[in-house]
Amino acid sequence: MIYVIGDIHGDKEKFDSMMEKLSPTDNDTVFVLGDIINIGDSSIELLQDMMYRPNVYPVLGEHEYMAKKVFPLLAEFSSIDEAHEKLQGENKELFEKWLKMKSEKATEDFLSLDEEGKESIIDYLSEFEPFEEISAGGKSFVLCHAGINNFEEDKDLSEYDEEDFVFAKTDYSTIYFADRYLVTGHTPTAVIDRSLTGKVYSKKRHLAIDCGCGYGGRLAAVCLDKLKVYYV
Repeated sequence: MIYVIGDIHGDKEKFDSMMEKLSPTDNDTVFVLGDIINIGDSSIELLQDMMYRPNVYPVLGEHEYMAKKVFPLLAEFSSIDEAHEKLQGENKELFEKWLKMKSEKATEDFLSLDEEGKESIIDYLSEFEPFEEISAGGKSFVLCHAGINNFEEDKDLSEYDEEDFVFAKTDYSTIYFADRYLVTGHTPTAVIDRSLTGKVYSKKRHLAIDCGCGYGGRLAAVCLDKLKVYYV
């Protein structure tokens, strides 16, 4: 079976509950569609958990996109105050932008790691793919965090920039692919359709699965083989 999980936002408790509910075997695959970190209190612990699960594959979200730029700048520091004091110019501006993403707890936890621990997080973030193309249950799917910016029907996905998948604003009233489903997180389903607050959105070959985890909502997952939805 192939599963996709929406934005976790540092809520390891919900992730653990979801994994217990899904109970994936070694033959199953779980994709997590970005924004795994920040807002919640367990971002680094969550990354450390996921990196040792051989059947869990992360997809890049904007929070991880920023983290993989910022964390290498912070590796030599032991506190946020020290980073504020010593970072200069564009690096300091980037760090301050990062802190506005509700990342203070994630940053503190990263800075508390030893050198090997910091390096393992940085290496893991570098492995995040901006999109995945998969087949399951006789259907084809494109998985990404936010959508596809500057979308062109005849353009190969490999021709897009990483940022196009991370920061896109998806038009859920439009069918992007006639033969594939576009599976996204990023935009809470309540924003797409208020009547679907806390529920997966499934229309016009879209599967939108950000159900507000981290903001008081639920964590959602979908088994793509059966299009079966799970909530925690």
